[in-house]
Amino acid sequence: MKSNQAIFLSLIFTCILLFSCEADNSEPKEVLRHVVAFTFKDSITTERQQQAITDFKALKNQIPGILSFEGGEDVSVEGFTKNLTHCFIITFEDQAARDAYIPHSAHLELVKKNKPLMNDLLVLDFWGKD
Repeated sequence: MKSNQAIFLSLIFTCILLFSCEADNSEPKEVLRHVVAFTFKDSITTERQQQAITDFKALKNQIPGILSFEGGEDVSVEGFTKNLTHCFIITFEDQAARDAYIPHSAHLELVKKNKPLMNDLLVLDFWGKD
C-alpha cells in the first residue's frame, strides 16, 4: 500500500515538475505594437466620432496579422495628453503584418475617410512581448 502511494506521489511530482519546466522555458513572443492617438476636431459630432472609432476597430477583422486591438477615450488625470483624447494599440504578429497593414485597402480607405475628422494625430510603433 505504501509502495503504491509512493509511486502515485512520485508520478504527481514528476508531472508537476515537467509542467513547471515547460512553462518556465517558454519565451514570450515578440510582437509589434502600433499606437494611434488622436483628437477629433471640435465640429465633429459624437455620433460621427463613434462611427469613426467603430470603423477603426473593424480593421481587426479585415486585415490579417492583427492579434489584438484595444483602446478608447483618454481617462488620464496627469495632464500630459498633449490634448490627444483617444488612444488605440494594435498588436501585430510581426513586422511583416504591420507592413502589410499600412498599404492595405481597408486601412487606406479608413484613413481617407477619417483623417479629415482629426485635429491632431500621433502614430508610434514599438516592439513588445506577448
